[in-house]
Amino acid sequence: MKRFLPWVLLFLVLLAAIPVFLKMDGVGFAKFLGVLVVVSIVVALWFWRVQTRKLSPRNERVKLNVNDKYWMNENIPFYATLSKASKQIFEDRAGIFLADVTIREVGKEVPEKETCLYVASSAIIAFWGLPYWNYADLREVLVYPTNFDENNQLDTLGVVQGKVYHGGLMNNTMILSLPALIAGFQIGNDKKNVGVHEFAHLLDKSDGSIDGVPSILGMEDRKSWIALVESEIEQIRKGKSTVPDYAATNHSEFFAVLVEYYKECPKLLKIKHPELFEAMNKLFSTGH
Repeated sequence: MKRFLPWVLLFLVLLAAIPVFLKMDGVGFAKFLGVLVVVSIVVALWFWRVQTRKLSPRNERVKLNVNDKYWMNENIPFYATLSKASKQIFEDRAGIFLADVTIREVGKEVPEKETCLYVASSAIIAFWGLPYWNYADLREVLVYPTNFDENNQLDTLGVVQGKVYHGGLMNNTMILSLPALIAGFQIGNDKKNVGVHEFAHLLDKSDGSIDGVPSILGMEDRKSWIALVESEIEQIRKGKSTVPDYAATNHSEFFAVLVEYYKECPKLLKIKHPELFEAMNKLFSTGH
């Protein structure tokens, strides 16, 4: 509070001076003081914001131990194929993710470490190759013990395996089914990984909308991308594509499914769908 006392005193002096000058027919100077008060308030608010950020405690990055790294090498196929230097980058990003995003495993007071590593790995893989990873301001990941229904209710017959939100009270929340999350890593080349899929939606969301159009694309590139997507969706519906059928649901699902395909089977995508591969490679080749 002592840090802001000079600003408070300045405001009081300026405000008190305005009626004085008005009584002395100093209208012009009184107006100047009024403007000065407004400017001072803006500067003070900026100063307060900067100081608050500096003083706010930052979450310390979670440090992965030897057992964590061994576990990832055995259970995260993408991580296992990386070079030593790239593994270090992966581990650092996972540590930052685990420090910044709250993971809650429904039915347990404390989430299992393996569950947290599965979620973090999904995030890192989906954004791997990009120079930024804010995950669309994600704050919480809820991990359900089973699939769930459209109302987010646990249901053994539920078909929903993951969900992200755009707006509303759960705008910063993701929900994942634990069995589906784990299954996504058991086969490293089946084009399916629900964790990567949902984080791909967050990548899509980074421009403010989940529309299946990567935010990094310029206007002309967007037109080409949309035309390419619509053409491929038509091929999927005709049974003439190796892109999984779910991609034909809409443009946003197409993008998420294609990210799964590209991350798990890049060589196959390059052979079967060179245009889609080049589009993905262009998007994800801007650095780690």
